[in-house]
Amino acid sequence: MTAKYIQIATQLMGQIEQQLIDSGAKMPSLRSFCQLHNISMTTALACYRYLEKRDYLTPEYKKGYYVQRPLPQEGSGIKRHTFPVFKSAVCNIDKRPEQRPVADSDYSLATAQLDAKLIDRDALARCLKAATKQADFNLLYDEINGSLALRKQLSGHFTQQGFAVNADELVITNGCLDAVLIALETVSQSGDVIAVSSPCYSGLLDILTTLGRAVIEIPSTEHGMDLMQLENALKNTGVKACLFTANHQNPTGHSLSHQQKKAIAEMGAKYHVPIIEDDVFRELSHQRTVPLPIKHYDQDGWVMWCASVSKTLAPGLRIGWCLPGRFTDKFIQQRMVRTLGVNQPIQLALAQYIAKGYYTRHLHKVNRALRVISAQYISFLQTHLPPQAHVFPPSGGLVLWLKLPKVNTQKLAVTLAQQNVYVKAGNMFSTTTLYQDCLRINMGNIPNQSIYTQLGLLCELVCEQETIDDAGPIDTDTYLR
Repeated sequence: MTAKYIQIATQLMGQIEQQLIDSGAKMPSLRSFCQLHNISMTTALACYRYLEKRDYLTPEYKKGYYVQRPLPQEGSGIKRHTFPVFKSAVCNIDKRPEQRPVADSDYSLATAQLDAKLIDRDALARCLKAATKQADFNLLYDEINGSLALRKQLSGHFTQQGFAVNADELVITNGCLDAVLIALETVSQSGDVIAVSSPCYSGLLDILTTLGRAVIEIPSTEHGMDLMQLENALKNTGVKACLFTANHQNPTGHSLSHQQKKAIAEMGAKYHVPIIEDDVFRELSHQRTVPLPIKHYDQDGWVMWCASVSKTLAPGLRIGWCLPGRFTDKFIQQRMVRTLGVNQPIQLALAQYIAKGYYTRHLHKVNRALRVISAQYISFLQTHLPPQAHVFPPSGGLVLWLKLPKVNTQKLAVTLAQQNVYVKAGNMFSTTTLYQDCLRINMGNIPNQSIYTQLGLLCELVCEQETIDDAGPIDTDTYLR
């Protein structure tokens, strides 16, 4: 005979699947649940844990349990990631696609950022006020690595996630891109070849262009990255450094497996090639756990791990960090050439924010919200886009990657911009022409009338356009050389 808690859980799972219970809805307290079903506290707790294990509920510290619909599994009808197959080749970037100015809007589909309503303003304000009253607060130059208080709190925070970080080895920076820029200047020079994943975040390609670096794109695969081509590039093309994102990649939203992360760390050590890891989205996980970075598998210090709170907490804080490994001294020297430190009051406020447990609770709340928001965006797009369009469910992060066959997304982006709707066309994320029918949108905003209007216009134009560039369809054979 099936246990009572499984019977109740099975009934609830059916109601959640049929959307009779909304995603994000708060479940009754355990005490109320006992009364509703005339069961013991032990049975009620077993039922909630059974649902949590199967991804139908998610707990939030001191607030209770919330409903969530499980992520689609293979064979569920949701399209899986597919990427162009091509042979990597070194490319000297002379010019990048023009960056069109984005109107000042809280609801832009172009910039990957959290909705203003998801920013924990009150707790941050309290911590900032408290930080300026600390006895050790001063306005002198900061410690060379950044605030020790912040580095200790970050160390403890990451250690709780299973990723051991030594506070003495952290270096605080002005955001993640600042950390990446300094890392690139630490281990490479103008003209050097940098390996990146394909597609690659447009901001990283812009940095590489500004620094005069050459690029070799390593193809993405359904399972992460083409490691055979990566190793071939490390052996034969003079790659000076790698610049990768392992978790919830921008723009695709997919992640590397544990095995691939370990293999990349080992390749860096084997070929003595620095791996610069841009890990800014790692803590925004739509799964039950926060994934580990490549740095976790680094035994010899060849991985330079870069991250920040810009995407997870608030972009205006401008606080990031780097774990430079064996390059720590050179990294600090390079940072000192650029700046003598990072805003100290903000560092102390962030240290307090983490110490009081606010950051962990904030992440639970945001990730629960993003899981629901992601499903809402995907559902709308799949309903209103043509059947041949692909909307790829991300493993985490703030962006959605769309493949729109026969649509020139650069022209589409221009047309949308004329109506104050801003997106990023696929050609922004590569040195090749392989993604001209792809599009990236921000899904960090809570859906509202403005968002649905913009998405509706996007879908309407896609349905109308479905025309490819004058140059004709993309010829992937050009890259099979």
